[in-house]
Amino acid sequence: MISGGGTSQTKTVVRRRRGKVLEAAIFEAVFQELVRAGYVNFSIERVASRAGTSKPVIYRRWPTRARLVYAALRANRPVVSAEAPDTGTVRGDVMAILNRVSEMVEELTPEVVFGLIAELLHERESSLFADVHERNAKIMKEILTRGIGRGEIAAEKLTPRLAALPFDLVRYQLMVLHQPLSAQDIEEIVDSIFLPLVRTDARTARSRESVKRPRT
Repeated sequence: MISGGGTSQTKTVVRRRRGKVLEAAIFEAVFQELVRAGYVNFSIERVASRAGTSKPVIYRRWPTRARLVYAALRANRPVVSAEAPDTGTVRGDVMAILNRVSEMVEELTPEVVFGLIAELLHERESSLFADVHERNAKIMKEILTRGIGRGEIAAEKLTPRLAALPFDLVRYQLMVLHQPLSAQDIEEIVDSIFLPLVRTDARTARSRESVKRPRT
């Protein structure tokens, strides 16, 4: 615009998003890219374009595709909630958790889940899964402690390895066999493998019940 013999120019100032705002935009772009292209054809360049940032900015925070997708999933689609389910039985609680895992695989598609897992297994930083293992162990401990209190679970049978068994079997199926979890798989893990190893047998249950029963 020309006014009074001087020239002034109107400039559009573009403000770059930063911090949590930028992170949220990047994660949203990650999900859009996964839906559009899947995992194999996932492009960080397209993610950067959608989020209004640059590839170097993304790579400084997340040096690989796997780390970026993993971070987005942790922030927005946690597989297991921090709170243990309480359905009233150990079977119901463990089934609820494994069904959540199955729903996550179906929602993201097996192609995305298996591709991500394959790349994460080659990451040098082993702490990527450490927080997940710790959270899972805490949830199982809460579920099994309630089960012991109800007389469902034999405390003397429990070991850390047995407590982790349901998640270990799911991890084996997803990471090694590259197979999604069906309802039949979940029932087999819970009813045919896990519960028979940890539940209270009938004789012990009757003995405990007689101890609780007041004498007349």
